[in-house]
Amino acid sequence: TPQRVILIVLALLFILPQLDTGDSMDMMMSSAQFGANVVYQAWANFELIASSHPSSVGDLSQTSLSSYQRREFEAQTLMYIYHHRDLDTSYLTKLSWVGYVRRTNYTQRGPDIFKEAYFRMVGNESVTPDGSQSFGIDTFLSHQSQTVKDHLMKSWDLDCSEGEVTMLGATLEPEFSCPRKALRSQESMWYMPVVENRDIFLDYFEGNFIFIFDLTSEVKWQAAMGIMQTVLVVIVLAIGALLFSRDVDQLVLLPIERMIDKVNRIRFDPLYAIRLGESENDKSKTAAAAAWERPKPNRKANGKRRSGSKGAQPAARATLETKMLENTIIKLGSLLALGFGEAGVGIIAENLDDDSAQVRAKIPGSKVEAIFGFCDIRHFNVATDVLREQTMVFVNRVAAIVHEVVDQHAGAPNKNLGQAFLLVWQLSHFDKELRTKVADLSVMGFIKVVTAVSRDRRLAGIVEHPLLQSRMPDFRVTMGFGLHLGWAIAGAIGSECKIDASYLSPHVNLAGQLEQATEFYRLSILMSEPLVRLCSPPFRRHFRAVDHVQLSGSRISTMLFTVDLHPRILNVEPVARRQMQNEKSSHERAQMKARLLSPDYEVHLQLWQDKHVRQMRSPYTRSFFQDYERGLLNYFAGEWDVAAPVLDQTRTMLRHCGISDDGPSQVLHDFMGTFNFKAPPDWRGWRNLDSKPT
Repeated sequence: TPQRVILIVLALLFILPQLDTGDSMDMMMSSAQFGANVVYQAWANFELIASSHPSSVGDLSQTSLSSYQRREFEAQTLMYIYHHRDLDTSYLTKLSWVGYVRRTNYTQRGPDIFKEAYFRMVGNESVTPDGSQSFGIDTFLSHQSQTVKDHLMKSWDLDCSEGEVTMLGATLEPEFSCPRKALRSQESMWYMPVVENRDIFLDYFEGNFIFIFDLTSEVKWQAAMGIMQTVLVVIVLAIGALLFSRDVDQLVLLPIERMIDKVNRIRFDPLYAIRLGESENDKSKTAAAAAWERPKPNRKANGKRRSGSKGAQPAARATLETKMLENTIIKLGSLLALGFGEAGVGIIAENLDDDSAQVRAKIPGSKVEAIFGFCDIRHFNVATDVLREQTMVFVNRVAAIVHEVVDQHAGAPNKNLGQAFLLVWQLSHFDKELRTKVADLSVMGFIKVVTAVSRDRRLAGIVEHPLLQSRMPDFRVTMGFGLHLGWAIAGAIGSECKIDASYLSPHVNLAGQLEQATEFYRLSILMSEPLVRLCSPPFRRHFRAVDHVQLSGSRISTMLFTVDLHPRILNVEPVARRQMQNEKSSHERAQMKARLLSPDYEVHLQLWQDKHVRQMRSPYTRSFFQDYERGLLNYFAGEWDVAAPVLDQTRTMLRHCGISDDGPSQVLHDFMGTFNFKAPPDWRGWRNLDSKPT
């Protein structure tokens, strides 16, 4: 568009001068034309006398009438030359050539203008027949150079004829002879007298005077001005085009390019939309803060508060449509990422990569290896019955803690099931050397969730509901966690009406069973043997083996492990943490995740460095672990008569620390009691988990 505008304006600059009438409509003739007419009239008078008295043509006496008319002709010619050449040298045009022109085949009828029309009386006293001073020829002639005088005082015989036209004259410029040869057509202006009486002109002479002006300086000046005008127009157009282009770039093109870039980024990484939205939100907050801090002019209006005073609100700026569309794309991408989660990344990417407008919901799934974690809010039904409308606040607060901590520890939330949450650590996203650390982080992530839920002031404020405390005295939010390692099929589940992105596998169900078993064993966390084997040795040596069972739906048995924690020993934080109330941005979580995955970070040290984790583990002494392990090994070996008293002892070893009974010790002791503390003949060292004591 700017290029077209420039071309149109340049075309106008070329066309408009062609439509200019110039001087053609001017009723007043120019001095050059008027002077040419005067010279012609003086010569015409001389021609009439010469035609009626042929013998007086050569008479140069001052008393002769023809001499008088000749002197008048010469005086008018010199006056013409003087006024159009010598009077003011600052003129851009000047007379450069005088002469005569006629057709070549003209038949002479009177005195020949080519032979008589030159200065024959130059140098004689310029006096009229009655004796008075006349035209002052010498005065005009004194301004001419000797070369010009020589040209004017002899016959004007410089031949510049062309074709059928004979043109003779005298040059007033030494540097050129004929105008046609020295000047271009636009650099010269030709003036000829206007013949009013055509009959006399045809009778006495067809030839006529011609005066040629040199317009070289004027043409150069006009050319320079034209160039300057063109340059100025081009500069103005260029500035206008740049300003227009800048506005178009800033308001249209750049936003569209940013939108395309964001869509492409979201297409390759749908989770990028969440980070992008938080980044844009941070920029808006920074800009708003800068606008607030910017000093305002101190102006008063009708006694109101100054606009720059404290408390004055900055003027709201209208949001451009392109910015609104850009924000809409970010929001839609963020909602897609939040709705589908990490399991739906492939669904989003494949649909965005498709050029058609049709949504492909039924996309084949992909097999992944991952760590699956289930967590559940205990006594949720009672809390829901009491809290009612506040239930959503309660659940969302727990979800915020769980999701944020898991995301910081390299995991991803997948499914929200009201009181339960499915969390996933996809091992395929990490290098093989990092998978052990990811396993450690999955366990540590759940430990941190236990800490955060137990200490959160907002949750404590919610559960202090009087009715809830009356139904469950000393109620605190507790959760159970199950962790298992295995494979699953990640993909879309549902139909064209509604789909969910999730994982399907027996291993996912096993993680759910482990979470359910935490309530059975009265533990916070239960882990399967495959997961524990993937954890680092320094970390897993802090785990306690709980039981050896075969879970429902599994063909093989597995050892169950736990990290012993006593959450009730923690006090609720005195002031709600700002960072937990205003959840960390994805950028902050990504930075923390990168720090946790770095080689310098050792997960197992957190069991001692984190004071809250250390406090929750403080009741569990080395003697307790040693005695429990001795009882458990005898239980596995079928020596239940030896294992029973040991486990009965460990069951009550922690009462002095405020723990009623150790759950695993109680479960194993009760299970053995159903067989009178004697292992059955078919005892294989493990049992089905559904073999609960009656």
